[in-house]
Amino acid sequence: MNSNTTLYEAIIVGSGFSGIAMAISLKKQGVSSFIILEKANDFGGTWRDNTYPGAECDVPSALYSYSFEPYTDWDKKWSGQAQILEYLKLNIKKNGLEDFIHYNKEFQSSNFNEDFGCWELKTKDGSEYRTRALITAIGQLHHPKTPSFKGKESFKGTTWHSVRWNHNYNLEGKRVGVIGNAASAIQFIPEIVDSVKELTVFQRTAKWMLPKKNNPYSDKDRLKFKKYPFLLKWERNLNNTFNGMFYHVMGQNKTWKKMWQNFSMGHLKKSIKDPELLAKLTPNYPIGANRVLLSDNYYPALSKSHVDVNVDGISHFVENGIVTNSGGVVELDALIYATGFESHPFLKDLKITGVNGKTIDKAWEKSTDTYLGIATSGFPNLFMMYGPNTNLGHSSVILMIESQSNYITKCVKLLSNDNILSMDVKEDFQNDFTKDVNDRLKKTAWALVKNSWYKQGETIVNNWPGKAKEYNKLTKEVDQKAYNIIHTNEIAKN
Repeated sequence: MNSNTTLYEAIIVGSGFSGIAMAISLKKQGVSSFIILEKANDFGGTWRDNTYPGAECDVPSALYSYSFEPYTDWDKKWSGQAQILEYLKLNIKKNGLEDFIHYNKEFQSSNFNEDFGCWELKTKDGSEYRTRALITAIGQLHHPKTPSFKGKESFKGTTWHSVRWNHNYNLEGKRVGVIGNAASAIQFIPEIVDSVKELTVFQRTAKWMLPKKNNPYSDKDRLKFKKYPFLLKWERNLNNTFNGMFYHVMGQNKTWKKMWQNFSMGHLKKSIKDPELLAKLTPNYPIGANRVLLSDNYYPALSKSHVDVNVDGISHFVENGIVTNSGGVVELDALIYATGFESHPFLKDLKITGVNGKTIDKAWEKSTDTYLGIATSGFPNLFMMYGPNTNLGHSSVILMIESQSNYITKCVKLLSNDNILSMDVKEDFQNDFTKDVNDRLKKTAWALVKNSWYKQGETIVNNWPGKAKEYNKLTKEVDQKAYNIIHTNEIAKN
């Protein structure tokens, strides 16, 4: 690494909601020596990538936004992809972040230099960087997952993953298959159902679903929010309170579960009258164990005469379609994978080498252990946004992101202002945190299903077991006793 390379106080990897929140926090608290490395040619993360028809958030707009930047111009209660991207653009512009984002700079590797207390980074185009603090903000749902099926390459039709939507393909009059029935599928299927000739949804597991009631905001509503800002704050708090009640479904409270399951089943039975289809769409596991979905128009889309929900399972692909486990052949012109993302391993494809040559993938080979989901032992000055065990199953992850950006900013300022060369979380603090989280997660609904994107093997590695306000309290201040801290004067003495 060239010694003349600029030494930044912080480098953020990723310019989605997490990376932008992190940059705003740094700038507001007086840290100006930082940059954001973005692998694409534009900002936005998941809201840049997911452009499939009907893409929108499943958290209300008032809550899926920064608390410090309320937005009065939302079109709907639940925002669409394009407007969320516009909201991020507004935040970038308002906080003067345009020049801080370096586009087309895909992270390749980083090594921690113990002598100088800094990370040395390389991007895939050969650029080199140095930074005191390395902050990853790449999200948990980043790499699209496409399952391996026997003979997949033999299919002669057109295929794509929902996150890489093929906008050039005309679905009009085509026989279309969709593998998957989760968050993206329930949004785009109602959008395409009236265009296609035939639609087959290959479903592995039925999902619990609640009505969304995505009502548009009127001009009068938007004017009211502008004139009386406390009303938007009130709506945000109401949404947060409601989600807080839904948190109990993630536990194993039988009363709450029965109430929400009855509500969900009422929604299903109101929409689906065919007994055979109703049986296919009825989940056989407790509500909350998998992600609970929200839609008003998914069930009506499935009830159309040219739509089939196939639960036979996929045996293999052939040139003209898919052969199911029952031996039936489903002929297709196009196939869309709505199969989610590879949420494990965390920091996938990021080669990060800490002290004593230990790499992050090696450190997490058996268990993804962290402290607060932010730091991991053996990797000083490395901080994670939306890291392990910080996903929320009941509310807005923006609440967690803001807590993390506040905490990490304080760590960056410690490194800059308190003569600290490096801070590395102690293993006993890390172990205590991980054990407590795992013990609590074993008592949640997520532990009741074998397969979900929340889990790696038998361990729930994505989700936080408590409410966002508990996490906010834990991350309010930096407990320096949790870290092995090396000061610059200690190096000087040696």
